[in-house]
Formats: sequence, structure tokens, C-alpha cells
Amino acid sequence: MKVNIWVAVIVLLIGLWDLYTAYNRYQKHKVATKEIQSDSINGTKKLLTGIPSDSKADIISFTILGVVFTITGIVLFFMI
Repeated sequence: MKVNIWVAVIVLLIGLWDLYTAYNRYQKHKVATKEIQSDSINGTKKLLTGIPSDSKADIISFTILGVVFTITGIVLFFMI
């Protein structure tokens, strides 16, 4: 089966763009976990920060799509 080179290039670029977007979202939402001991006398509390679950789902989705499109683009290059 013959494939146009532009189809392979577009699919590969979309895959790389998805991976780039996933990486940027991960870096943007990456927050170090801070733990402060809970002590009712001093009024300090335990603080846990992290990536919200919606952002995790977005990052995972973009990563999966990026990998699929990138692999598909590479395979299409061999079908030219």
C-alpha cells in the first residue's frame, strides 16, 4: 500500500506535538510534595500538594496519543 509522504509527515508531527504538550503540562503541574508535621499546639498542619486528577488524566491522554501517532508516523514512512 502506497502512502503519500505528506500524510506520514503530518501524522508524525501531530504525535510529536502531543508528546511535547504532555511534557509541558507535566512540568507545569509538577509540584514538590511538602510535608509539614501536624502539631495542634503550634498550629501547623500537614500540607500535601500534587497534580490534580484531571491534569493527570490529561497528561496520560496526551502521552498515549503522542506515542500512538509517533509510532504510526514512523511506520507510514516505511510504507512510502
